[in-house]
Amino acid sequence: MARNKAKVQGQRQRAKRDDVCRACGVSSATVSRVLNNKPGVGSEVRQKVLAAARDLNYVPQAAARHLSQARTDTVGIVFQDLTPGWFLTIFRGIVTRCSGVYDVLNSLSVRSGDELELPKRMLAERRVDGLIWLDQRVSPRMISRIRELGVPVVLIQMPNDDPRTSSVCIETRDGSADAVRHLLELGYKRIALVTGPKGAVDSDYKLAGAMRAFREFGIEIPSHDILEGHHLASFAVKAIGERFATRPRPDAIFAFNDEMAIAIVLWLREQGFRVPEDVAVVGFDGIPEARLMGLTTVETPLYDMGVVAAQLLIEAIKSPASHQNARQVVLKGQLCIRETCGAKLKQARIRPSPPA
Repeated sequence: MARNKAKVQGQRQRAKRDDVCRACGVSSATVSRVLNNKPGVGSEVRQKVLAAARDLNYVPQAAARHLSQARTDTVGIVFQDLTPGWFLTIFRGIVTRCSGVYDVLNSLSVRSGDELELPKRMLAERRVDGLIWLDQRVSPRMISRIRELGVPVVLIQMPNDDPRTSSVCIETRDGSADAVRHLLELGYKRIALVTGPKGAVDSDYKLAGAMRAFREFGIEIPSHDILEGHHLASFAVKAIGERFATRPRPDAIFAFNDEMAIAIVLWLREQGFRVPEDVAVVGFDGIPEARLMGLTTVETPLYDMGVVAAQLLIEAIKSPASHQNARQVVLKGQLCIRETCGAKLKQARIRPSPPA
């Protein structure tokens, strides 16, 4: 059974265009037009061809030839969204390290399935020497398929146990624990958490850290105070609005990224609440806008993360043997106390009056 399974996997890795044609019942020319994003193919057939190519793990022959040809001095970045502060800060780090050495080619994966199909097209249409992966929709199976693309890959903010795949991550559990612990030490008792999407590793780690801090204080947080914000401002505000409409407002809110935290602060002020007097808010990331907002947040070395990821990729490109000994780099964040948590306000209240 194991031998047959290995045989099937080997066949999947050697899939050819004819295999895609047979699976879809279309001509080679149609498959070529779809994979090269050319017009003249209906949407239903196009989706059918893309699904078959994905299932068969088919990479166009042009991409395979690239592996044996000269380097292109280009690296690719695959990312899921355009969150300005988070992505752009990391991106600046990548570009700075690559400057004068490699061009950078971007690929935005907004739909499910794009996260693997777009890099395949990137390899086929314009060769890249390696990939930096910022799309957090990843699993052990996906990492395995990423490796099969045949170029070095570095994952960002996606912890993995694969010793052959390098990654650069922020240690989020300790940072989240520090954020919640800080709010509890200030005396806040009802704290709402605004998380990322369910199943996202980064969000799960932050939630684990937050729950650790609650346990340390002997507090059990009710399920209605764990709100799914999807790491997006609009979802975060919607979740908080529904929470305020149905239950007594929390004393404080810990949002799992600064984009959500800033949106929540603005929404609270629009509703007539004072921040932090009525509701305290803490974020996570340390994007430039957080400083302008006076947002208390867990500041993380986003720029450095981009620099380190680019460095790991460059090393793997220049020395393929080094890519076989992948590295998992973990960077630390630090709680930065500003106005929105209320710490400075509370300290001012208890400060003794100057002598007359």
